[in-house]
Amino acid sequence: MRNRNALRILIGVFCLLSLCVGMKEAAAADYQELRAANGGRIAQAQRFIATVKPAVIFTFGGLSKQEPLDEILNEMAARGMRGTFFVTEREIQRNGDNIARIVAAGQDLGIGLRPEEGADFDAYCAQIERIQTALRTRWGVETNIVRQMSGADEEAIGEAVSAMGCVLVGQGLNVVQSKHKDAQTAEELMPQLFGRWTTSLNRGEIVYLRTDFYTRSALTGEIFRAIIAEKLDNIAYAAPGASNAQLRQDRQESGYTVASVQDVLADTAALYTYPVDMDALPEEMRPYVRAEKLEGSALMKEFFKRYVGAPEVGETDRMLDFSRVEMRQADRTGIVKTVADNTIFLSFDDWGSDDSINHILYVLRKHKVQGTFFVITWNIHNNPNLLRAIAAEGHEIGSHTDGHKPMTIQDEKGRQIPVQNPEEYNEDVRSSYEKLAATVGDMKLPSGRYALTRLLRPPTLAVSRMGVAAILNNGFTYVVNGSGSTEDYSTVSMESLVGILHNLTHEEDGSVKRGAILVMHMSATSMRTSKALDMLLTANESLPEGHPGKFKVGLLGDYLTGDYDQSMKQVKPAAGYHLH
Repeated sequence: MRNRNALRILIGVFCLLSLCVGMKEAAAADYQELRAANGGRIAQAQRFIATVKPAVIFTFGGLSKQEPLDEILNEMAARGMRGTFFVTEREIQRNGDNIARIVAAGQDLGIGLRPEEGADFDAYCAQIERIQTALRTRWGVETNIVRQMSGADEEAIGEAVSAMGCVLVGQGLNVVQSKHKDAQTAEELMPQLFGRWTTSLNRGEIVYLRTDFYTRSALTGEIFRAIIAEKLDNIAYAAPGASNAQLRQDRQESGYTVASVQDVLADTAALYTYPVDMDALPEEMRPYVRAEKLEGSALMKEFFKRYVGAPEVGETDRMLDFSRVEMRQADRTGIVKTVADNTIFLSFDDWGSDDSINHILYVLRKHKVQGTFFVITWNIHNNPNLLRAIAAEGHEIGSHTDGHKPMTIQDEKGRQIPVQNPEEYNEDVRSSYEKLAATVGDMKLPSGRYALTRLLRPPTLAVSRMGVAAILNNGFTYVVNGSGSTEDYSTVSMESLVGILHNLTHEEDGSVKRGAILVMHMSATSMRTSKALDMLLTANESLPEGHPGKFKVGLLGDYLTGDYDQSMKQVKPAAGYHLH
């Protein structure tokens, strides 16, 4: 009898094992079907989400310690912040109470994958599925957001994530670095995490922290608060001399939120594909190279037509390889000559960080005006969301070249000499348009025209025959300097910069400089620019309609069209317009 019972048990165990093996085989077969349908695609860990949403994404791992986790959750609750907390299989088994705290706090969960020695595609698919099932059954959470929690990126993980229809995220800023584990203060860590030139977090950037990482547990909350205070809160704009109520309003309307990966992905209207598919762009927006190169007299004819100069660029300063006659013919007004009313133009050069550029964007939005942003392109791939946001707010984009190499500089003897050879400069200007098109080439302004223009502002406003030929032969339509540079990167006070802005926009008698192009900058070295511009625009709005000193703001691309000729004389003011 005992032998019979033992035999039944053995048969039962065998059948159970056979069933498990069969289930695994079935699952493996399903995974292989998913693999075939996926076609070998490998998900890449994203450093940022391609979005114009004014948000920074905070993600967390390491859920073994309750105290630092609660501190993070309480801080986020107090400020209305949300993040994504990645959960591993081990944490599901050991730290269920902490996971429950995260869910109760209204935060999002993600799937934390642990690399395993010898694990393959099937194994990682199974790990994803097990975690998804556990989160669903125990906490009612559905998620397809995945993070590899340690080690170098594994191809098998990337393929499994893609095949399972999940999103693989990494980080733009990794706060978890082994050399910092025993750090004692946030003041000690912040310079090491960000360096000298990183003044803010980026729009759509993914930040990663571990709540249980530091030897001194309280440091987790301290470094979190320091990052928010020093690299996020400063993105919001504060108007000079504003009341407390106005300051609160400005900060609320201009600041970035802290969001989860799921929050940002859910705002589908703000998402876009980066890089833009060039083949999908209309012909007019694709990179263009002239089949017949401009040279000789044909080049000079186009130069005189398409060069908007600057008063400070003349026969002996920042001009190279033009004859004396040609230099005298070249424009030095820096104004748009077809403006028939009191219109001026606002332009911004270089590139910057989210704090400096967002301040400018907010001031322009506050006063309902648009500008032209001439962008240095070599680094925009690290923050394409910011460029995209500029266009999304109705501003137009031009090139300031890729590497910001001037066409000519002055040597120690006062002679003008080239910086690059023709091939180098040709590549510089050509690649700049390609990078701009890859980011904003598909975007349109409210007027219906494309935000990306074929306007180029030369670095330092310097021009040479060689450089102009490269610009025009690579599809740019106008070389645009301006009627005056604010040199806002070196101003000594707010008062002096406001005075410079007023002098560039107005004649000595107080009337508007019709067609003036203001040259400002958007870099971190020009932090006074937004506030000074705010003061100028506020003062302008206070003037009554019809006042000779009250200006309007136009967009260069609306005037510098194919039939515009800078060699023409300035048009007369419209009837009824009087300068006093």
